[in-house]
Amino acid sequence: MRHGIEWEQKGEHKEHLSVLEFKREKRKEELAELEQTIERVQQQQVSIKVVEQIEAKPLPLSSKVVIEKEDFQNLVIAVQKYVVQEKLEGKLKKLLSETKKTISDLKTKIESLVAELAATKDKLAQYKSVRGQLRTADLEQENDRLRNKLHSYEDMIDHNNLWPLFGKGCGKAHTRDDARY
Repeated sequence: MRHGIEWEQKGEHKEHLSVLEFKREKRKEELAELEQTIERVQQQQVSIKVVEQIEAKPLPLSSKVVIEKEDFQNLVIAVQKYVVQEKLEGKLKKLLSETKKTISDLKTKIESLVAELAATKDKLAQYKSVRGQLRTADLEQENDRLRNKLHSYEDMIDHNNLWPLFGKGCGKAHTRDDARY
């Protein structure tokens, strides 16, 4: 504990995700949630057999029918489940459509990133090729040879005191490479 601050170690470490990876993880979570919802809906599905077994008895001298109280309750429950199921099915279809679109968008984005990566690799290969063609070692040797010639000419001019012949302000050329010698 330093400066009265204590750090709590949670024992978990999550890497930072790229935007694409984060979206992919979110879509996986949404799909898992959709699968759970579908499973719940399937468990609540209307039992057609229960509804088919309901027997309606006609009332004498009327166009109405009578059913047992228990059958009526089963029918009400079945209708309620059906309405809930229809609403959930609509929501699920909408979510599924959105998820498919997102997956398609992500696939397109991944394809473009892969193509961009390939183009970048091509550019890097071209750069390396051009760099190799420069023959840097040969150029450095030629530069050293020319520098040595220049120094020998300057030494000869100094030795023969010829600098005044080269005009005003002329003198030995000082370069950053003089520090090397």
